[in-house]
Amino acid sequence: MVTSSTLPTAPGRTVRISAVVAACAAFLLLQAGSGHTPSSRSFAALPAFDTWVWAYAAEVGATVAIGTATLPVFRVLAEQAGLRTTTLMGSAWLAFGVLIAVFGPRALDEDNPLWLGTARFLILNALTWVFITPSFAGLLLVQVRQSELAEDIASAVDDGKAGPLIVELLWLRAAMRRFLLAFATAITGGVLALGGLRGALLANGIPADDLPVLRLLTYGGVFTVTAALIFVPAYIAWQERVFTLRDALHPIPENGRPTSDWFEARDSFDSLLAARVSAGRVLGATFGVLAPLAGSVVAALLSTSR
Repeated sequence: MVTSSTLPTAPGRTVRISAVVAACAAFLLLQAGSGHTPSSRSFAALPAFDTWVWAYAAEVGATVAIGTATLPVFRVLAEQAGLRTTTLMGSAWLAFGVLIAVFGPRALDEDNPLWLGTARFLILNALTWVFITPSFAGLLLVQVRQSELAEDIASAVDDGKAGPLIVELLWLRAAMRRFLLAFATAITGGVLALGGLRGALLANGIPADDLPVLRLLTYGGVFTVTAALIFVPAYIAWQERVFTLRDALHPIPENGRPTSDWFEARDSFDSLLAARVSAGRVLGATFGVLAPLAGSVVAALLSTSR
C-alpha cells in the first residue's frame, strides 16, 4: 500500500535525455538512405516530406518521454499486482496492437515510396508501442488494485485504519489521470504524424481518392473507443470504492434522521477525495478520451489543406 498520495516521478533529466535520443534516432532512421532509389529520392526532396519527418521524430521523442515519465507509477502498481498479473496486462496491449495491425483499420493503405519504408515504420512503431504500454497497462492495473481494495474497506473501518485507504484512493485517482493523459497524448501525436505522412503522399502525386480521410478518422476513432473502455470502468470503480468507504465511515442513522454533523462529515469526506463529479473533471476526462479522435480530425484537415 502506498504511504503518500503524491505520485513518484522520473528524474526530469532522464525524461529529457530519453526524448532527445529517441527523436534524433527516429529522424536519422527516416532520413538515412532516403535517396537510394529514384522514387525515394523524389519523395525525400519534397518539403512535405521534411515536415512529416520532423513531426514523426517529435512524436517518437514525446512518446518515449511520456513512457519514461509514467514508468515509476506503473512500477508501483506492478509490484503490488505481481509479475504474473503485470505480464498479463502488458500482453493485453501488445495483443491489441497485433489485432489492430492485422484486422484493424489502416490510416494509410498506400505503399510508401520511401526506400525500406515499411521496415522503418515497423521499428519506430514497435518502439512507440512499447513506451505506450505503461499507460495502457497501468489503467488496467488500477482496476486490479481497486478490486483488492474492495475487500479491505470493511476491515479497515472496523480497525480504525481507514486513513491509509484514503491516501491510496487519492493516489489511484492521480495515477488514472496521469495514465489517461499519457495514453491520449501519445496516440494523438501518432495520429497527427500520420496526417503529416498523408500530406506528403498527396504532395508526391498520389490521388486523394487513394488516401480517404475516413481511414484517418476511423483510426483515431478506434483509439478513442479504446481510451474510453479502459478509463471509464476504472474511474467508475474508483467512485464506487470511495462511496463504499464513505458509507462505512458515516452510515445512515438507524432512525433515518441524519443530523447536520452527519451531513457535514459526509460532505467533508467527498471534498477530501473530490468524489463529486464537477464540470472541470468531466471536461478533463472527456478531453483525454476524445483526444485521439480530435487529433485525427485535425490531421485530416491539415493534410487536406496542403
